[in-house]
Amino acid sequence: MKRLLIFLVLSGVLQASGSSPQQLLKEANDAYARSEYKYAITLYEQVLEKDLVAAQLYYNLGNAYFKNNQMGPAILNYERALMLTPFDENVRHNLQVAQSRIIDKPSQRPLLFYEKWLKAAYMMQSVNGWAITAIVVTSLFLLATALYLFSKTVGIKKLSFYSALLLLLLSVLSMVFARKQYNRLTSNSEAIVMQTRVTAKSSPSVQSPDLFLMHEGTKVTVRNDLTDWYEISLPDGSVGWVKNETIEII
Repeated sequence: MKRLLIFLVLSGVLQASGSSPQQLLKEANDAYARSEYKYAITLYEQVLEKDLVAAQLYYNLGNAYFKNNQMGPAILNYERALMLTPFDENVRHNLQVAQSRIIDKPSQRPLLFYEKWLKAAYMMQSVNGWAITAIVVTSLFLLATALYLFSKTVGIKKLSFYSALLLLLLSVLSMVFARKQYNRLTSNSEAIVMQTRVTAKSSPSVQSPDLFLMHEGTKVTVRNDLTDWYEISLPDGSVGWVKNETIEII
C-alpha cells in the first residue's frame, strides 16, 4: 500500500473550524501510524460526520479499512476519493489493489471507440477546469467575432471567421464536458456492496426468486429505488433488486 498521506490543506480547514476536529485528525493519523486501524477508522469517520470532506480524507480512511481487511468500505472510500481527484495515481493504485482482493470480477461490456474517446476527453479536467476552459474559450470566440465584424482586411476577416467557428465548437464541448463531470459527481448512481453475501431478487420482495449472488466490494449501478429496495445492475448487464442497507452509494 502507498504510504499514508498527511493532508495539510484539510488540516488548515479543520484548524479554522476549531481544535476538536484538528485533534481528531491528528489522533487518527497517529493511530494509523501505530497500526491501530479500528481506532483510526472511528476517528476519520468522526471527522467526516462534521461535513469536512476531502479526497485525502477518503483516501486515508480507505487505507485504514484496507489494513483492517474490510474491502467493501475500503473500495467505497477509494471510489469517493477518486471522484474528487480522478487523476490521483495513489488512489487509483490502491483501489486496484483492493479490487483484486474481492471475490466478484464481473465482466464489463467493452466501450465503443467513440465512448472511449468521449470518456478520455471529459476526464482530462475537473468540473472547475472545464468551466474555466469554457469561459476562456468563449472570451476568445467573442474576440474573434469582433475582429471579423470590424476588420477591413480580407485575410484577417477569413482568419477570424474560421477561428471563431473553431472556438465556438471548443466552447460548446467545454460546457458539455463540464456538465458530464458535474453529473458524474452528483448522480449518486453507483454503489458498493457492503455485506459479505447479497442475493439479488427478481422483484422488490424477499419472497421473489433469487437471480444472482454478489459479494462485498462489488460495484453496482443503481437504476431505481422503491421504499427500502434498490434496483441495481452489474457491468455485465445483470439486473436485480436488493435491500438498500446491503449497498452504499458512492
